[in-house]
Amino acid sequence: MKVFVIDVDLCTGCYACQFVCKDEHVGNDWSPIAKPQPDTGQFWMRLDEFIRGTVPKVEMHYIANPCMHCDEPRCMAACPIEGTIYKREDGLVIIDTETCTGCKACVDACPYDRIYFNEDLNLAQKCTGCAHLLDGGWEVPRCVEACPTEAIKFGEESEFADLIAKAEVL
Repeated sequence: MKVFVIDVDLCTGCYACQFVCKDEHVGNDWSPIAKPQPDTGQFWMRLDEFIRGTVPKVEMHYIANPCMHCDEPRCMAACPIEGTIYKREDGLVIIDTETCTGCKACVDACPYDRIYFNEDLNLAQKCTGCAHLLDGGWEVPRCVEACPTEAIKFGEESEFADLIAKAEVL
């Protein structure tokens, strides 16, 4: 199964991940994997900033925050329409844009607040891990490709076993 690994020590807050996510999804219809992302109000790749200290000793830390593509997705369990939210064999969790009714149960169920509701299209939306690109032969999602420091990684969980074992829980 593939996973995202975010190395917070490497993230510089350049926002490249957020920019390319918008570039890939605003105005583009990748149905049934994703309908167009609104150009404002939604960030399927959110970059959170953390500031510690006081002037003159201030530290800034950043965490890239896509959908967690959970092992046991609460959004999937909450959805009243079986099969609308599903976990692919590669580990990505997808909301089927053709069968989503806009009930918002998944939005409320996500413990990470990573599912957005698109008022214009009346459907829930989130990071797809660029599943449409992976299905087309890409090795990694656009956010991974764009990250200049390689803070965002994507691949088989076994590839990152050492990094994951050394990671601190945030």
